[in-house]
Amino acid sequence: MYRMSAVDESERAEILRLLAETRDAFLAAVEGISEAQARYKPAEDRWSILECAEHVAVSEHGMYRLITKYWEASAEPAGREGEAIILEKGVDRTLPQVAPEIARPRGRFATFAEAVERFRQNRMRTTEFVEQCRDDLRARTTLHPFAGKITCQECLLLLAVHPGRHALQIRELRAAPGFPVV
Repeated sequence: MYRMSAVDESERAEILRLLAETRDAFLAAVEGISEAQARYKPAEDRWSILECAEHVAVSEHGMYRLITKYWEASAEPAGREGEAIILEKGVDRTLPQVAPEIARPRGRFATFAEAVERFRQNRMRTTEFVEQCRDDLRARTTLHPFAGKITCQECLLLLAVHPGRHALQIRELRAAPGFPVV
């Protein structure tokens, strides 16, 4: 198994910063949302804030499992080209994305608060993993339901930027005409 070297500690710090930044962006976007507001849908084909929160919580858990449980070792670590693309385009809302079936909202949480709390718990677990992990995640591959075969490092970066994308979506919903005041 490949091990991260001391040189990679700056990378670890950067991933931890990104995890905290996107967690905070997501939590700021949902702050003060009532249950009625969380369930508001501007159109039938658009997600509500509750559905976004469910998707973010479920996706975080799913990608964490891909990184920690459902992976295969590679002969040697992969390059970083895919990582740069994820960091550049991961939050871009101008690129429409369709969530994989497994991560689509299905009413898994009874309340909005429950969905947000599950995201918090999942992000805390991910952060603890990154703090403790000494394995080279570029030397592992996993099968992501949207991105296909990727390194676990790429999957970790997808997981990290993902809530930032949905924080922007939630801000769009909050600004939509007809969004409930209370």
